[in-house]
Amino acid sequence: MAGINSLGGVNNYSWLFNTNNKKQDATAQLWNAYGSFQNNAASSLAGLTEVNANLKAVLSSYEDAKAAFNSEFKETMEDLSKSAEKVKGYNFSVEQEGAITTTTETDKDGNVTSTTTYSKDLQAALDTVKGFVDDYNSAVKFFGDHKDVSNRIGQLATTFGDTTYRAKLYDSIGLTVNSNGSISINEAQLAETIVNDPDKVSSVLGSNGLAGKTENHISFANSQADKLFPTAQAMLGDQLDTAALYTGNAYRNMAALGNMGNLINMMF
Repeated sequence: MAGINSLGGVNNYSWLFNTNNKKQDATAQLWNAYGSFQNNAASSLAGLTEVNANLKAVLSSYEDAKAAFNSEFKETMEDLSKSAEKVKGYNFSVEQEGAITTTTETDKDGNVTSTTTYSKDLQAALDTVKGFVDDYNSAVKFFGDHKDVSNRIGQLATTFGDTTYRAKLYDSIGLTVNSNGSISINEAQLAETIVNDPDKVSSVLGSNGLAGKTENHISFANSQADKLFPTAQAMLGDQLDTAALYTGNAYRNMAALGNMGNLINMMF
């Protein structure tokens, strides 16, 4: 019977038999208390069920988001690593004769159109650079899109976006650095540079250039891989604490309801 003290507003047995000592009054009072606690317990139980359901949904969403992030992170780093490795060891020397061919046509109205074609070797060199730049831009976008998820991701967004300090050097071969750190290609200028100064292209993009720098970024990112996405507790701490609070309250009221039922059984 010690549990009776858990009932709100019920601190001893005196309320069961008031001054007129009529059992029916005590019984009526008892049933009023029972109804009150029944409502409280039912409400708390419903609240508990709702909290648990919501928490499960939140945790499920968290796991889905974490899995999606980790999958995209891995794919982005792997693609960029492959293209950086290819650029780093690429021989940009091509046969100058016939590397770039420009033809012009004039229609019956006097409109002139120009078409530029590249040799097979030059086109392959351009495609190699384009693939690398596309993968680099994907990494810049990936970390930029998720930079607010955690400080570590924000740091990587800054790291991969930090191409502006070499903007003039990249621009000299036909690569333009945008404000967010992504890179755009001036194909005509890049093609001319590959044909006329392949060593410069190798220097700017190779082991001591953007590809080498990129590999350092990738290595740093991979070393942080298991720490990039916050833990559930870090992201959902308030919700988890709230769930625990409501769970505790619900169970206390359920226990109170049980004690009230026991009391009734003892009286009749």
